[in-house]
Amino acid sequence: MNGENIVHDYKFHVVQEPSEWAFNWDYAECGTSRPTPRAHHASMWLTMNDDDPLLALKNLLASFSKSLGTKLIVKSPTEAKEDDNYGMHLLTVIEKKTKDVLMEGEMEQMSEDGSFNDPNVGHYAFLKCKTKKGFEKMEFMRDNAVHGFLALVPHSEVELMNDGRYRIVAATGDGPDRNIAAIKDEDDRERNAFRAGLATRFTMYDGEEEVARCHMTYRDGSNDQSIGPTIEMLAVKQSRRGEGLAKVLWHYVQRFIEMNFTLECLNDDAPLGTIMVKASEITLAEVEMRMRKRDQSLVPLSFKHLLYDYFGFSVREQKGALAFMMASRRPKDEEAVLYIPLLSKQGLAIKAAIDSQKAPKPGDPFLRNKMGLRSCMYCSQVGMNLRRCTQCEVAVYCNANCQKSDWKRHKKWCNKSRDEVTEMMVQEGAMMKLEDGEYCLNMSYGQQMF
Repeated sequence: MNGENIVHDYKFHVVQEPSEWAFNWDYAECGTSRPTPRAHHASMWLTMNDDDPLLALKNLLASFSKSLGTKLIVKSPTEAKEDDNYGMHLLTVIEKKTKDVLMEGEMEQMSEDGSFNDPNVGHYAFLKCKTKKGFEKMEFMRDNAVHGFLALVPHSEVELMNDGRYRIVAATGDGPDRNIAAIKDEDDRERNAFRAGLATRFTMYDGEEEVARCHMTYRDGSNDQSIGPTIEMLAVKQSRRGEGLAKVLWHYVQRFIEMNFTLECLNDDAPLGTIMVKASEITLAEVEMRMRKRDQSLVPLSFKHLLYDYFGFSVREQKGALAFMMASRRPKDEEAVLYIPLLSKQGLAIKAAIDSQKAPKPGDPFLRNKMGLRSCMYCSQVGMNLRRCTQCEVAVYCNANCQKSDWKRHKKWCNKSRDEVTEMMVQEGAMMKLEDGEYCLNMSYGQQMF
């Protein structure tokens, strides 16, 4: 446990100093910062909201079997090594005539009582194709399935926007196969290669200069792979902040999700007919600047503020075992959710036409406020329009009583940098500086003061 975990372990919200990108783009919880599009590869999700999801999947694929000439083979968790399939049913779709493998995938197994116990996710199947023929059959299923029942994300590179100066490119695919060849067991090597990490990287260019980035994965740390895309980070290059580039990029990221991830969310808390977009491990690192209308001054904008205050994300309330894990590791508002209406096939075409006309333009530093649900830093109650600390504008509270009650803790980091908080904790004995210059928490020190 090192200095980077101060925010998580003590529930601090420390304002970080600006950096070039405010994110290590060579790392993500799952996935990679540089996905590699591969010809004819695609990933597909299917909703299986049924008493017997596995049977529902078999029936669905059987209904396409005559048209596709395919057969589904299911390898249950009891038929495979426990470490090999992570408690999943392994799925293989083959062509009946040639026996060629068209798609491979997995589906969560049911518990002993025949149910799925995770209250944070519904029932899904996940398939991936590796051949042109498999991709063509996936496209046939997408075009003929009930809308909102299936999502298909091709592994490709596409240009989302080009106005002659600025352009936005989205690259979707698996990341580089890291150390796969070093795994001796053939089965383990194959499964690790399958889980290399699907991601979409959005890059905004001004001519040849990369000026803004967004990284989105489809599997988060809980292996909740199909409830919806997860925004890992969105940031603007430091020298280009204050030009309104973040809102331009986000407009096209959301449009990409609407056009490709056409899958209804089955989470119990999700409104009917919506897609769930998550954002996890949200930090207070500066990613953009905005202009205040009252005095025309530019002020720093963190990733967290961008999501909650201007993109309309809300605190994602966890349930079950995950709720305990979240509470013990980080503040409630470090995982957010946005529900996007699921459009019909006709609506997608209309949406694309309208969005091309009203898309925001670079150069406008003003952001329109679109508040989402936030969490009080004292009592954790979730609400809208919580009051802010006027000194740091970071801490938010239900009311004056919560703010006053939290001041003894909050004053230790209010308007301070990470380095200042670290130095204070070392002086008070809560942290220790190691010989290599790194810092670690002093676990024998009483945590009650924080």
